[in-house]
Amino acid sequence: MITIVDYEAGNITSVKRALDYLNIPSRISFDPNDIINAERVIFPGVGHAASAMKILQQRGLDTALKQAFSKGIPILGICL
Repeated sequence: MITIVDYEAGNITSVKRALDYLNIPSRISFDPNDIINAERVIFPGVGHAASAMKILQQRGLDTALKQAFSKGIPILGICL
């Protein structure tokens, strides 16, 4: 399953709808454990990088993304 990172910004709904249209299983999550244990991760953009980093750090998502990357989990970052 693909996990879409929810960090209170970005085009999360558009990404989810596109995956649903393609019948690709996905979920939206702000839980670091979901990201660390995902098969694949999409990190949707459209936002201000400094604001995004603040929220990512507050939720522990910055560390989760690093851990997912270290595990070899494919991560697609979109426009941030």
